[in-house]
Amino acid sequence: MTTGSTVQQYDEARVVAASTARNEPAWLRDRRAEAARAFSALPMPTQALRPWRYVDLAGLDLGAVAPGASTVTVTANVPNGAFAGSLAEGVGKVAAADRLGTLLLATEGRFLAANAAQWSDGVLVYAPKGATFDAPVQVTIDASAAANGAAYPRVLVIAEEQAEVSIVLRLESGDAPITVAGAVEVFAGQAARVKLLVDDRWGAQTRDFTWVRARLERDSDVQFASIAMGGLLVKQTIEMMLEGEGSNSGIRAVALGDAQQHFDFVTLQDHTGPKTTSIVEVKAALAGASRQAYYGITRVGETAKGADADQTNRNLLISGEAKADSDPVLEILTADVIRCGHHAAVGPVDQEALFYLQSRGLDTRAALQQMVAGFFHSVVGATGMPGLDEDELTARVQAKLATAEL
Repeated sequence: MTTGSTVQQYDEARVVAASTARNEPAWLRDRRAEAARAFSALPMPTQALRPWRYVDLAGLDLGAVAPGASTVTVTANVPNGAFAGSLAEGVGKVAAADRLGTLLLATEGRFLAANAAQWSDGVLVYAPKGATFDAPVQVTIDASAAANGAAYPRVLVIAEEQAEVSIVLRLESGDAPITVAGAVEVFAGQAARVKLLVDDRWGAQTRDFTWVRARLERDSDVQFASIAMGGLLVKQTIEMMLEGEGSNSGIRAVALGDAQQHFDFVTLQDHTGPKTTSIVEVKAALAGASRQAYYGITRVGETAKGADADQTNRNLLISGEAKADSDPVLEILTADVIRCGHHAAVGPVDQEALFYLQSRGLDTRAALQQMVAGFFHSVVGATGMPGLDEDELTARVQAKLATAEL
């Protein structure tokens, strides 16, 4: 039930007062005020919108969910002139005013508006020109304290010209119901290298709606990877804006579902610069009555001559109740391309492969554990992502499938 006190926390006056109490700069207060106005004016998305086709938000009113705090831990070996830590602290040290909230606009939708108005658990990673982080930045966001409420994590990554940084973002929560609306903005300057791993370890009743958007300048490279195994509903929207000539991006994700879990991935490879390259590979293995939906767009503009893009979504149905939907889309506005392809598959376990493993002494469950781990390794092995250990992933797959509904 909506309460007056909860609704008021999203009102412009309350949002601005909270910003003032935190001694935030005037430009940030103004952006929070704009976000509060957008939150008040924008409706919740409906299934009439293609990216939301498979997500039923009936009964979810963000205005009735009280914002809560998260515990954020950042561990990093920071090179000279760089920064990795609190976004609230970093905006006063790093020139973030012209970056924060400019890729993911508060006016784009109600979830992003809520995040822009209410985030308090932000992380900033800044790599100045030529700087190289010699080890991944380890970020843990634990939303357990937001039980029965909402968490609004925000991450801003700025890699200037020829900088290199890898980030491992681990997301955790308890078993109480939590609504998460996350926002991750990545700016990759000329010839910068950024790797970002999102490791979902949400509790059983967490509903996560997270947006990741990156802007790539000339010859830059951004690699994104996602491991989705926890949560009740995980909806990730990952977008790569390949604006600079010769820029390259990768989006790779694996999801392992059981019971009533629902995973929903939306990807965009937006090629506007010439000679840009991108790849998307999303794989899901689904047990119980779990579900996966994929909607991917490869867009090649008229100015993106010589583009090379590919997207793949493959789904392995472990049980008869599991379901997957796949919808890859190409929008090609120039004939001068190297390659633009898309591939999708939904199907049950290969019975011959299963029989082969069983003939070697494995029971059905153990055989499936091996098959799913191998199914995922083709994605994991291609990422070169620090913090993404194949042995650890295998152990997590085996642990989940040990009790999954087959």
